Amino acid sequence: MQNIVAIVAIIATAAFAGNMINIGMSYARYWQFIDPIAFMEDFKVKFPLLLPPTAATLLPALIATLLAVVFNWNTPATRSLWLVSLFGLLITVAITLIYHLPNNLAFMDLKYSATKAASRLQIWVLLHWVRVVVAIAAAVFAILGFKKS
Repeated sequence: MQNIVAIVAIIATAAFAGNMINIGMSYARYWQFIDPIAFMEDFKVKFPLLLPPTAATLLPALIATLLAVVFNWNTPATRSLWLVSLFGLLITVAITLIYHLPNNLAFMDLKYSATKAASRLQIWVLLHWVRVVVAIAAAVFAILGFKKS
């Protein structure tokens, strides 16, 4: 069971990172090159479509990584690797809840002027790439935790 949980954690975390890379390389790049008002209108349509694949990868990653921490609790060296992976995933969630979610809702409601939307989108993209790097690091630490156990 412990190995299955670890493998699910690795696959789900890597899939989550891949999903985030896809969003950054496709949607975010596109949104940056169109008119800010057109971006918000497009975002309103496309953002809901991004939620299912994100949830389908992030939720199993969080659950399996948390279980891996529990299963490795009595082995400090392995536990620390799994904890780093878990904290990485939690950091991505925190960035999402603190910055992305409020702005996503504002984008969908067309609450920003063109200038403010462009500025918020630039920060959104920057923080998105922070989430990508942290998600990749979480996947690497999950692999290291599996190898160590």
